[in-house]
Formats: sequence, C-alpha cells, structure tokens
Amino acid sequence: GAATDAPSRDAFDSNLRFKVDELKIGDKVKLPQVGLVYDYAVDIRANSWVGWMDTVPESTLSPETPFQDIIVPTVDSVRYTWLLEQLVQQGTHVLALGPTGTGKTLTLQDKLLNGMPDEFSPIFIGFSAKTTANQTQDQIDSKMEKRRRGMYGPPASKRFVLMVDDLNMPQREEYGAQPPIEILRLWMGHGGWYDRKLMEFRTIVDTS
Repeated sequence: GAATDAPSRDAFDSNLRFKVDELKIGDKVKLPQVGLVYDYAVDIRANSWVGWMDTVPESTLSPETPFQDIIVPTVDSVRYTWLLEQLVQQGTHVLALGPTGTGKTLTLQDKLLNGMPDEFSPIFIGFSAKTTANQTQDQIDSKMEKRRRGMYGPPASKRFVLMVDDLNMPQREEYGAQPPIEILRLWMGHGGWYDRKLMEFRTIVDTS
C-alpha cells in the first residue's frame, strides 16, 4: 500500500477493510473507523493503532524564530520523516520527490539535523545547472577520512548521510547524460569512484 497516489489510497483503504471483514478478523485487527489507515501508525508495544500526530511531541515555537525557519508538523511530514529515518538507519538510499515549494528540502534538513541518532552526520549538497561531476566528487571527498588504503568514510563511530538538493538541475549533455548524477550513480552502484590523480579506486563506506 506504500506506492500509491492520493486517489489510490482511498481504494487501498476500502479494499483492506473489505478483506478484514471478509476474513472475519476485525476483532483482532481493530482498524480505526475514522480516516484512512494511512493516517495511523502501529504502536507495537501497545498493540494498537495510533495517529501519526500522537507519535511526536507537541510542537512549540519561540516568538523569535525567523518565519522562514518555522516548521509546523503535519501528518504527511511526520510519516515521511519517520520512513526516512527507518530507511537511512538501514543504509538505504532515499529519493524524495514532489511539486516545487512543498517543503521537501526544509523538512528533510530539519530531520537530518535534529531528528536523527547522534551517530548520523549529514552532508548537504545543492545541484545547479553549472554543477559538474568533478565538483560533486571533490565536495564529498573533502568530508571523508582515510580508513585504510583505498577506503574512505566518516570519522570513527559516525555515519554520513548525503542529502542532494535539486537533484535534477545539472545541465544535460548532448546525449542526455547528467554527469553529477552519474558520479553519484557510480558510487551507489559500485561503492565508490576513482581518485582522478592517483587513478586508484576509492571505496566509500558508512555513507548513504
């Protein structure tokens, strides 16, 4: 039920409720009667459904907080950032997409800076039409420490989380390639890239 758009969520919710009734397991599952199943998380310890907004502390704002830094939690932002945390902790790469101006960058930055376990350290990169593959590689390499010959990563006991903003921005080449994205793809597919001076492969560890 995760890979669905808004109209499909209604259909999935209706079908799930139908199956629960058909299998006569309503007393065990106890689906919430208000809203969609997407509006709730499962509290494993209490063995019950709980609203997403009840899983986070009550939000308080300082009167001195700049307007552009104000983040008001919503059901969407709470469940998306929860999912982000679970995936990042498993070392899984995450692609966040959506219309411009919906708060993706601000929400994810706030989560990575303030809502992750201490072992995670974020690296923020912003792409533009002029960004090159070499610039991307150099910016990431500058954050890495040498573990041993050919292996690089964050400081001991840390894990880097690389966030790339405006991923689609780099200018396309004649045949459609976007080199900054290709260098990231090389790292994701092969675990690293080549040192351009020494022509030796640099394995990147503990980074997602």
